Amino acid sequence: MYRLFDGKDHAFIYHKYRIPPPEEVKNLILQYLEKKKGQPHVLAVDLGCGTGQLSRVLAPHFQEVVGIDVSESQLEQARAVPGYPNITYREGSAEDLPVPDGSVDLLTASSAAHWFDQSRFLAEANRVLKVGGCIALLDYILSNSRLHYQDCGDRLTHIFKEVKQDLMPHTSSPVAASQSKLQDLFTAIPFPDKER
Repeated sequence: MYRLFDGKDHAFIYHKYRIPPPEEVKNLILQYLEKKKGQPHVLAVDLGCGTGQLSRVLAPHFQEVVGIDVSESQLEQARAVPGYPNITYREGSAEDLPVPDGSVDLLTASSAAHWFDQSRFLAEANRVLKVGGCIALLDYILSNSRLHYQDCGDRLTHIFKEVKQDLMPHTSSPVAASQSKLQDLFTAIPFPDKER
């Protein structure tokens, strides 16, 4: 298993500078869940939760949120944030979830799914999701992004693609391969109803 995020210093920096998902993304996820499953929203499980950015965004909308990560240092940072009594953080992996069968309304992973063993994760997702439950996989590195800003969107998009192309060879191999791994994972999701 690749353990890039274990160090305490790294966890501190990750917590300090990692941005939470935008409000629009949260709303999109919750609207999709509402359409597919409806209320109540009892349990969300945030896989690869890191220092809890997405877990905290989900907390007001669920009775319980469980953040799961392989790094205890990341989880220590998450637990240190006050004001979220309905969140618990547990050390664990996406391939062996510490929750009962058919108990999860929403299973999320933000910039983490490319680390998962695809077949084992999908088997676990199938085991833990309620009927109508949803999986939401988020990533910040979009391969076909198009930027919009005043009259320079095309130029910004071009610069973004150039910088990304220059930086990707210097990232860890799992990060560099994240886009193709996410596409493969999306294709492999066995549920008939899925959207990008």
